[in-house]
This record gives sequence, C-alpha cells and structure tokens, in this order.
Amino acid sequence: MSDVCFVFPSTAEKDANKIIDKYLKNVEYDVKYLHSGAKEKILKKDIDLDIENELKDYKILVCIGAESLKYVAGMTGVQKYNGVFLEKRYLPIMHPKITIIKPQLEDEIQRAFGQIPKLLSGEDIGKKADKDYCFIETADQFSKYKQELEDAPTLVVDIETTSVSPQTGTILGIAISTRPHQGLYVSIDIVNANKKWFHMLFANRKCIFHNSKFDTNYMETELGFEFPDYEDTMLLHYCLEEAVGTHGLKPLALRFTDLGDYERELDEYKKSWARKNKVKLADFNYGMLPSDILAPYACKDADATFQLYVKFKPLVDKSEEFNRLYKTILMPATHAMKRLEKNGGPIDIDQVTYLTEQYTIDMEECLEEIMMSDAVQRFERTQGKDFNPNSTYHLRELFFNILNMKVSKKTETGAPSTDKEVLANMGHPLADAILDLREKTKLAGTYISNIRNGVDKDGRLRSGFNVHGTTSGRLSSSGNLNYQNIPRDNKDIKKLFRARPGYKIIQCDLGTAEVYYAAMLSGDQFLQKAFIDKLDFHSYVAKQMFNLPEEVNEVKKIHPNERQYAKAITFGIMYQAGPAKIAETVNKDAKSGEEISVPQSKQFINKYFSEAKMLKKFIDSSNQQIENHAFIYSFFGRKRRLPEAKSPNQGVAKHAIRSGVNFLVQSVASDINILGVVDLITWIEDNDYLNAILPFTVVHDSIVAEVREDLVDTYIDNARRCIQKDRGLTIPGCPIKVDFEIGPSWGELEDV
Repeated sequence: MSDVCFVFPSTAEKDANKIIDKYLKNVEYDVKYLHSGAKEKILKKDIDLDIENELKDYKILVCIGAESLKYVAGMTGVQKYNGVFLEKRYLPIMHPKITIIKPQLEDEIQRAFGQIPKLLSGEDIGKKADKDYCFIETADQFSKYKQELEDAPTLVVDIETTSVSPQTGTILGIAISTRPHQGLYVSIDIVNANKKWFHMLFANRKCIFHNSKFDTNYMETELGFEFPDYEDTMLLHYCLEEAVGTHGLKPLALRFTDLGDYERELDEYKKSWARKNKVKLADFNYGMLPSDILAPYACKDADATFQLYVKFKPLVDKSEEFNRLYKTILMPATHAMKRLEKNGGPIDIDQVTYLTEQYTIDMEECLEEIMMSDAVQRFERTQGKDFNPNSTYHLRELFFNILNMKVSKKTETGAPSTDKEVLANMGHPLADAILDLREKTKLAGTYISNIRNGVDKDGRLRSGFNVHGTTSGRLSSSGNLNYQNIPRDNKDIKKLFRARPGYKIIQCDLGTAEVYYAAMLSGDQFLQKAFIDKLDFHSYVAKQMFNLPEEVNEVKKIHPNERQYAKAITFGIMYQAGPAKIAETVNKDAKSGEEISVPQSKQFINKYFSEAKMLKKFIDSSNQQIENHAFIYSFFGRKRRLPEAKSPNQGVAKHAIRSGVNFLVQSVASDINILGVVDLITWIEDNDYLNAILPFTVVHDSIVAEVREDLVDTYIDNARRCIQKDRGLTIPGCPIKVDFEIGPSWGELEDV
C-alpha cells in the first residue's frame, strides 16, 4: 500500500494509470474507483467503493474529477480547488480528459499533479504565514494604528456592505492592508468619526482594490472619498489571463496566496445562522454577521488583494502590451463605466405600468388563441391532458403527429426540433402564435419585470458595465438589466427609457466600424477607398462584385438585393466563413432575386480577394501566427490565448484560428468606442456637465446618453470629436463615421 491513492469515477476508465504516468514520475500510488461500470451520473447508491474503510489509511487522496471530490471529500468545485491541499488530506484535480475540449487547462492540471511530490517530501503546501489582523472599533484602537496607516505609501482597501448597490445598501466597515499578511478592519463608526482624516489618507496614497469600480463607487457615494491614484488586481489578472469567470478574488486567492478557501468557513456560518434564525439564505446580508466573524474575513480580503498585487503587478509592468492595455484602456474605462453606472437610465414608470398591463393582455389573448385552436383541442382529447405550449414534448406531438408537419431539423438526440427557426419556417398560424407567446413572455419576464423591479427611488435604472467580462474586450453588462441583450429593434422596451422634461435621448453609433478597422489594420487600399471617397461601403462592394453599371450612390436604391449580398459576403469573408456558409447567409438575407450557389459563392470570394489583396494577406498572416503560437495580440495590447488552435481535432483548431482573427477586428472597434467614452466622460467632468449630460449605456459600437436640450449641439460636437480622435488607426483625412439619432426616448429616435 502506498501513501497516495487516486480516486477515479469509474472502472470504465481503463487508462487511469496511463493518465497518471503522463503527469507523475517516480511516485508509487494506488488507484480506486467510485463504482464499476459506466453510468451517466453517479448516485450515492451506485458507489461501490467503501469510502470510510478502503481509503482511511492513505495520507493523500487525489480526487480526480467533480464526482470523486464530492463523494470522497464531501465538497463541490473541483475547478475551484484544483491543486489545493484540503483538510491536510484531499487533493482535487480536474479530470485530465477535460483538456480534449479545454486544452487551456493543461497547465493547471500539470501544476496540480506537481503538488504530490512536494507533499510526499514533507513540504506543507498549505502552510500559511503568520497573520497580523485587527478589528478597530474604539478610538483607542484607532490611535494605536493611525501612524502606521499614515506611514504607508500604498494601501489595499476593501469594503464590506449590506448590498451590492450604494442606492440600496450601506458600508459596514473598511478593511485596510499596508503589507501582505496584515490587515485592519475599521468599523464604519470609526470611519465616520474621522471622515476628514480618512479622506486625506486615501487622497494622498496609492490605493489598491480588487474590483475598484465597486469599492470606489460606494465610498464616493456614501462617504465622499476620492481616489486619484488607484490600481485594480482584478484588471491586472485580466491582462494576464483573459478567460471569462476567472477573476474573482476568492478563486485567485486559492490559486496564488496562502489564505486557502477562507470563504468556505464564512459560507458555513451563513448557512448555520440562516437555519437557526429561520431566514432565507437569499435574504442574508453581511450586516447580520457578528464582528468577530466579519472582521477577520474582511482582513483576509485585503490581505489576499495585497498578495495578488505583489504577484501580478510586476508581470504586467514587464510586458509592454499588458502595461499599455492596463494603463490606457482598462483603468480609464473602469472610471468611465463607474460614471455610467452612477448615471443610470431614465425610466418612464407610467409607461412601464402600461406596457406590463398590455403585455399581460396580449399574452392572455395569444394563449387563448392557442388553446382554442382545433389542433390543440385534438391534442388534449388524444393525450388526455392539458396542452402546455412550453413543453417540447407537447409541441412535437402537436405539430408532427396531430398536424403532420414535415420534420425539417432534428436535435442532437435525433428528436424532431421545435426551436425558433423551425417554428418560424412552418408557415402555420399556430406556430406563429406560439412564437409570439414565447417572445412576449420573454420580453415581459426578462426585460419589463427587471426594469420595473430595478428602478431606484430617483426613477433611474442602474446596472453594471464590466471591462473584464469578455475575451474579445467588448463590454459586458450585469445587474438589474443586461443592456447588451436588449433587442436592437424592440421599440417597446426602449421607449421605457424616456428623457426627463427639458432633456433628449441621443444615441451615437460608429458607422461600419469593423470593416473600417479591418481596412486600417490590413492597410488594404481597395477597402479604404470606399471610406476615403465617402461612399456607402456595401454599395461600393456590390458594384465591384456584380459589375453593376450604375454609380455607387444609385446601387442601394436600384439594386438593394445585390447590396445585401455584398454585405453578407463582406462579413462572411471577415469572419472567414467558407463558400457554403456565405451562400447560405446570402440566400437567407436576400429579400428577392435568385439564390447564389456554392460555386458562385466561391467565385465571389476569389474576386473579392483579387481586389482586397492586403486584407487576404492580413488574414493569412494572422492565421499563421495563431496556428504557430496559439495566441495573438490586438492593436491595443490585448492578448487572446487560443490553445484550441493546437488541437488535433481540425474542426476545433480551425474554429479557434478563425475566432482569433475576428478578435483582432472586434476588439479594436470596441476599444475605440470605449476610449471615446473615456474622453467623453473626462470632458463632461471637466466642464461640470454631470447633471446636464448623462451617458447611461454603451452597447457594442454605440453610446446612449440623456442630454439637456440646450447642450444637444455641444454634446454631439464633442462626442464626435472624442470618438474620432486619432489613436493610430485612422485613415488619413477620413476618420471613422459617427452617426447620431435623437428623440424623447430611446425607442423614438430620428437621424440628426
């Protein structure tokens, strides 16, 4: 018997030893399995392994995969705990087979296996440095530490609050760290009693946060504090590792500090307290925690942040690309997004009430139409049950057995599909009614309800904007409403955002942004000419592709179908779609006229590249970079890691390569817009227009603001100036086009 035992889910994994030997050399080990035979899901009763007896004498139990961790250690979150030695016995490791679909996790798995020799040698990988934590709740305690804080040139700052929003919550205390392994938690009473002193302290020190937008927004709103010089470990990590969902403080603390899983003990306390006091866990807030629990937790947050800063900052500083991205885009953008979040969008409460009632009536009428149809009546008679329009099984029975509709598409399991595309192509009134019900239900539940419930007392809806939420660099939105997901053409929802009396809603959009920046990045003169000559780009391409005799400015009116073809071909080529995909898109988008064949599509692609030679060269060289190195840098220093480009699966590899080239263009268009917002916010603040000009959302290539009527022209001039500023990607004499629309609400805009 060895000291190490690997626990795999099933004996069906005959290559367990082979997997282990790939990562581990010169170490004796045993292998056990939770159960014999392959099962889709492991249930407690299915486990063959006698966990209490068969595993009790091993010093290290290596839990391979989520099931092993759950049933051997009683824990969940194998990715979170990967390589972390828990309770001096359990070592969770992600199943190495996950690298087939996520090769980017290979390094993490190797690191986790590397812990085993360290543990066997007696090295305590979970050893924690001595901590110096203190809870300051009296004037005497504050006096004791006051000088230490004044002497510190750098402070880590972290707040504890009762809510995620300063509009609905309050600050409980501030954790401050002056060095790693140290932390002070200052009660809000002490902070309020010495507010001027703390204001000066933070205003004259470099302050470090993890998610600075949250902490600084709260303290600026509630306490009036200012932070002229601050950094953010969350954004530092985003520079180093852009993968979505990896930037939270607790997961990073597990990976990079000696603090372990300190959130777990807090979670256990919360659950216990909620049960004891008969409070729903969802209703729990940190204001319910006793100080002896909250204070050390807060200190650990600050300590973890300082340890992360020490690790991440030098790595970002030594990279020219990361340093530029962090300093010129991420940190300024964070400040700008904070302003948008403070502003919030103006909501017409009366219109929200009216639309809620109208959608309720519409959904009831739509449902009645469905339920009273002959087909549904037949379904209920033959099935002996009520029809449920949300049931996939019921829809299949209704359309393919009762109505005998032709099956046009199947699911992965081989069953007839009833997805949106299938129903839309049926051409049956009942299918249309079900789609209408689905759409109205989604709009009512996802948008109208969230808007109604999320409006603050001042009539404005505030939501979050994240600069670290996507791998492409585009902003993401979270909170009361995901602005990025509002249907572009749904005027009902957008009309809910109505300007106050004396104000207007103004939206500005970058015109054909991705094509413009593709032309600039590639240096392609054929593409650039359309912009230099101020031509409609897609009409310009259509004239060349289809040899149209008309002038470019006549194409849109005389040949709208060909223009639509040209648009589909351009974006298909930009995203490296093949001839078949481009033909499919062209034919789908065409409103009339003959469809193009795959051979014709191939001819169009060849003709396109015969004109746009530099674009072809740019795409090919970018593809080669990704294929060789599995990463690529954007113009502004973003690194897109694409380990899938090295996959032996050609389909997976090609998809990764294509997405890399897409990233180059999309990220630049997004960054240009973000930098425009940064400069716009700076101009607003410098001119004290904070209550007169209120940008409240950024959606991809557009900015939406509420603007006082007397400042409309001034705003438009300066917004255009900020967005068109030359940042090294401007066609000489031809800045990116910026279009403006204005109206009383977001859903009632007209071209300026």
